[in-house]
Amino acid sequence: MRLPRTGHELLTCHYPFYIDSYEGCNHKCIYCYADNLKKKIRIKVKPKYIEKILKSEKEAVKRKIAVRLGARADCFQKIEKEMKITKSIIEILNLYAHPYIIVTKSPLVAEYTDIIEEKLAVIQFTITTLKEEVSRKLEPNAPLPSERLKAMKNLHENGYRVIARLSPIIPKINLKEASNIMEKIEAKHIIVEFLRAKEWLLKCLNLKDYIKKGYYYRYDLNKKMKVYEKLSNIAHDFGLKFSICSDGDPVPYYLNDTLNCCGIDFKGVERVASMIYKEAKNKEKVTLKDMEKYWHPMPNKFIKAWLKGEFERYVYGLKWHKNFIL
Repeated sequence: MRLPRTGHELLTCHYPFYIDSYEGCNHKCIYCYADNLKKKIRIKVKPKYIEKILKSEKEAVKRKIAVRLGARADCFQKIEKEMKITKSIIEILNLYAHPYIIVTKSPLVAEYTDIIEEKLAVIQFTITTLKEEVSRKLEPNAPLPSERLKAMKNLHENGYRVIARLSPIIPKINLKEASNIMEKIEAKHIIVEFLRAKEWLLKCLNLKDYIKKGYYYRYDLNKKMKVYEKLSNIAHDFGLKFSICSDGDPVPYYLNDTLNCCGIDFKGVERVASMIYKEAKNKEKVTLKDMEKYWHPMPNKFIKAWLKGEFERYVYGLKWHKNFIL
């Protein structure tokens, strides 16, 4: 069970702990921020080390902080049929009664209902498009959208908590499909996330209105806010709960229907951006002392980011003046 060492996840994500069964990914999605296009597929972690990893994160295990499976490579990609590393990991997590969030594009997960425990698991399916020809261009080796929808339906009908991820949002390519996607999914909640891209991908897809921010190009913020509002309205029209997964730009947390963007009630890291928004919303002004009651696995990293005023980058409308004001 690992924590990200770079990026914004430790400051924005309630569930930054992750276990990757494999390195590299057979799906070869051209938009993948984990650079899986270049990596050779291999086993990332052997099951016999999982208990050792769990014991090394004593506080997170004690608090039952949910761990993500498939954070940087799909844990149910093609190699899993043969190696069954993810299956072994799930069996160990079950023994510890430790909750887990499966993030996948693969219908193979629906074949694991004999071991995936309903009370411990949340299954998130990524749906980028329903058009097979578009999927083949963006996600050459990934299972077809129709196969994912079928697996979602199967799991949903069998009582599992299933959540859809509309990710990545690429306005020129898949935004017009949002309504159709939300109508077709068998889930009660949808998470949306925008594309973060490198320059070569912008040229490949002929994308405009993207601005360089740090390591990636991101969609124009003002236009992004309008898209978020539109997607929120569509989700509510279909009776879905809605939330936004941070892509490193400010998130309008007032649009989120749940406190954490994963839309689940598992315990998570508390001292993150959305909780600053919650405190600021209630008090207008929030201090570092106000945040001490919330747990974080690396509090010094949070304090350092706070003192630099970094949370202006992650919470839409937040202003820094020694403390944060909404």
